[in-house]
Amino acid sequence: MSEFVLQTSEKSYTNSEISGELLRDVVERLSRKELDFMVLEPSEPVDKSIYLQMLGSVVVETIGSFVVETRLVAEDGSFTQYSYTSADQDEVLSMFLKYWEHGELPDLDGWKDITASLSKPASVGLWARIRSLLRSKSAPAQIPLDGDVASQGMRH
Repeated sequence: MSEFVLQTSEKSYTNSEISGELLRDVVERLSRKELDFMVLEPSEPVDKSIYLQMLGSVVVETIGSFVVETRLVAEDGSFTQYSYTSADQDEVLSMFLKYWEHGELPDLDGWKDITASLSKPASVGLWARIRSLLRSKSAPAQIPLDGDVASQGMRH
């Protein structure tokens, strides 16, 4: 079975630190707007999924609403990313527990394929940048955007 890393907007946890209690606490903190996101990454893909991540109320802007996403990677390196929105805290906690405890991907029926939306310039690599910043020892005050996107915002 895979080992996992859990990353939140606040801290990264190794496999030995992850527990059902920790996952429950992180989901609850997301619902209270105390965290922005969580990403659960297996050392080996779970049914081609390289992570299960959740954006909390801060991003969704509705207390108690969650956006759960997963990315499936094909052998040729291409990927498909799926998104699911839920207000049911128990439902999303169950998804993360099954992914971590049993290596079980959620049933993707009813999930939205958002792969095409990831090719928009402002979102290209954003999650990759967030993950790399979390792994680095020092993080900038804000996440840098692509040069042309940032410069458009600076024009008067």
